[in-house]
Amino acid sequence: MMRKSAYMLPLLMVIILIGVIAMPVWAQDTGDGGRAMPRVTATPAAESTAEATAVRQPIRAEVQVESAFVRVLPSESAAPSASVFEDEILEIIGRNMDGLWFEVRRPNRVNNLGWIFNEMLDWDFDPTLLPLTDFTTGLIGTETLASDPGWAITMLDNGNLRRIPIVDRSPTLGVVPIFATVPVIYRNQDGTWFYVNYLGIEGWVSDYSVRQVANPLAIPIAPGLPPLPTINIEIIPREVQLEQLNRLRDYTTIRRDFADMLANFWFYVYQGQVMPCEPPPFVVDYLYNARDVQELPELQRYVPRLVDANFYLNSSIELLTVCGAFDPEVVGRARNNAINARGIYQATLGALDNLERFGIPQS
Repeated sequence: MMRKSAYMLPLLMVIILIGVIAMPVWAQDTGDGGRAMPRVTATPAAESTAEATAVRQPIRAEVQVESAFVRVLPSESAAPSASVFEDEILEIIGRNMDGLWFEVRRPNRVNNLGWIFNEMLDWDFDPTLLPLTDFTTGLIGTETLASDPGWAITMLDNGNLRRIPIVDRSPTLGVVPIFATVPVIYRNQDGTWFYVNYLGIEGWVSDYSVRQVANPLAIPIAPGLPPLPTINIEIIPREVQLEQLNRLRDYTTIRRDFADMLANFWFYVYQGQVMPCEPPPFVVDYLYNARDVQELPELQRYVPRLVDANFYLNSSIELLTVCGAFDPEVVGRARNNAINARGIYQATLGALDNLERFGIPQS
C-alpha cells in the first residue's frame, strides 16, 4: 500500500505540472472585480515589400581598375588601409563633402575598409542617396557641418558658387566642379537656387547646373531672403504679330520672285539669246530692331537666312553691271546663285506660313 502511494504521488505531480503549463497566461488586473485581463503584446507593423527591399539591398559598385588602394580618409595623401582588385564588389557606405570619394566595405562585413576615389569604381546609383560620413577631410573653407543636412545635389556642369541667389550683382565665391555631389542646407523661395557647402565654402548654386532634384520644395527655405524679383510679361496681340509676319513675308516674296526672274534671265543668256543689259539695284538686307523682335521673336531665326539669300542674289546681279559677252561658265554660276537665293526665299515663305498657322495663338 505504501509502495502504491509512493508511485501515485509523482504521477499526480506530473499531471498537475502539465495542467499548469497548458493553462493560458493572464495578466493580473487590480480592478474589474478582480477579474484577470489577457496580456496583449504589441507587434510592429510589417514593412511594405518596397521598404523591406530598400532596406535589405545595399548599394554596391565594382572595381574597374587593375588594383587600387582604399585609404583611411578621403584623400590621396591618406594612408592606405586595404587593397582592392579589378571586378571586386564593394558595398558603398557613404560619401565625403564633395562626393568624389566613397566609404566602402566588403559585402556582408561589419567593419568598413575605408575610402576610395569614385573613378576607380563602376557605379550607376544616385550619389545623393548616400549619407555624408566625412565632414572635415579636404576642406578649403572654414564653414564646417556638424551633421548631414539630409539633402544633396550633383553638378552636371561647372557651377559658380555665389554669395546671393542672383546672377547679376552677385560676387562669385568659387566654382563647384562638374560631377561633384555637395550637401544642400537651404533653397530659395521657388527652388531655383540651392545654398550648399562645397568643401567648407558656403554659397548659392543655380539649379541650371545641377541634376534635377526630385522634390526641391521640401528643402528648408533660407531665412532672410529678399523677395523674388518680379517680371513684367507683355502679351503681344495676334494682330501685331501678324503685322510683323506679313511685313517679312512681303519682303521675302518680292525677292523670291525677282530671283526666279533672274534665274530665267541667265538661262536664256546661257542658251545664247541676246538679252537687254539693264542691271537692277542690289537688294538690301531686312531691317528690324529690338522692338520688332519682341513682337515677333522668330525674326532672329529667319532674317539670318535671308542675309544668305541676299548674298546669292546680289552675286547674280553683279554680273549684269558689266554688259557684253559672257563665258558660259560665268553665266552658269550667276544662274546658280539666283537659284540658290530663290530656294532660300521659298523655304522662308513656307516657314512663315507654318508660323501663322501653328505658331501664333488664335485670338
